[in-house]
Amino acid sequence: MTRFLAMLGAMMIVAACSMFGVKPGASEAEARRAYGTPALEFPGPDGSRQLVFTTGPLGTQTFMVYVSRDGTVQRVDQALTDEIFYRIQTGTTTGEDVRRLIGPPHRVVRFDNLRQDAWDYRYRDTWGYLANFSVMVDDRGVVAGKVTVRIESGRDAAVNR
Repeated sequence: MTRFLAMLGAMMIVAACSMFGVKPGASEAEARRAYGTPALEFPGPDGSRQLVFTTGPLGTQTFMVYVSRDGTVQRVDQALTDEIFYRIQTGTTTGEDVRRLIGPPHRVVRFDNLRQDAWDYRYRDTWGYLANFSVMVDDRGVVAGKVTVRIESGRDAAVNR
């Protein structure tokens, strides 16, 4: 099963790169023409940068474009995947880590009684269902919980992780 998911993830990355025509070796300018203005940018310790491109407030894809110090695209990853969501760990992952892993949420809902915000991400799960992934970030900036809810008609199901 792990091997299948790894192959599926690799196929999604290749499809994402070819769909927009941005492949490793392209320039940062080409990536910006293909994806638009980045929602976020993170500097790397070696002068490289991670550019975060979202596909709109209710889009189901967020692309991470990794650019070397010289402005060359090193790789392009689709961030909104179950595999990447599993890396987010309750009690240890921070809100900043979440932004670097999967980008900005399309919606933030405040829960004052819990002293937490729910960061919502709409995506297609491993099986192709439209779903909402929510990350609960507490007032300390640490992940307090996460949940996925499928939103396809007739198949709504909450899955705690």
